[in-house]
Amino acid sequence: MNLPLLVGIAFTLFGVYLVIHAVRNHRRAKQSEDWPVANGKLVSVELWGKRNIDGEMKDAEKLSVKYEYILKGKVYESSTVAFYTMMYPETIEFAENNSPDQAVDVYYNPAKPNESVLIPGLRSGNKRYSDLILALFAVFIGIVVAIMS
Repeated sequence: MNLPLLVGIAFTLFGVYLVIHAVRNHRRAKQSEDWPVANGKLVSVELWGKRNIDGEMKDAEKLSVKYEYILKGKVYESSTVAFYTMMYPETIEFAENNSPDQAVDVYYNPAKPNESVLIPGLRSGNKRYSDLILALFAVFIGIVVAIMS
């Protein structure tokens, strides 16, 4: 077997993994619209990943969040903000509007209370299917590389 074929197969398999992940998150996002709400508290909100903003390199690309909420006397912790990939400027907007120790609404899965999210539902606007489109593109590129080898 030649190296380009192996790379194509590996990229295709990685793309399939991304497709499965995107479909699962899309399903969870739709379900989260009907989840009950619990009172929660942000533990940490951090931006990381440099981006050039107005000529200055600032942490803005990625967002790391931790929060906790209590259900029936049990404390749960999570880090899921949304079931889609948040991108700049969404990351900065979230960080500017939310700070540690702030109260937040936590939407939790009643069947699996440890599964929760801060922003329920699908991404609004024209980027609603961006994660799935990128995953399918990865599958396509992998197949093309495998065939071209």
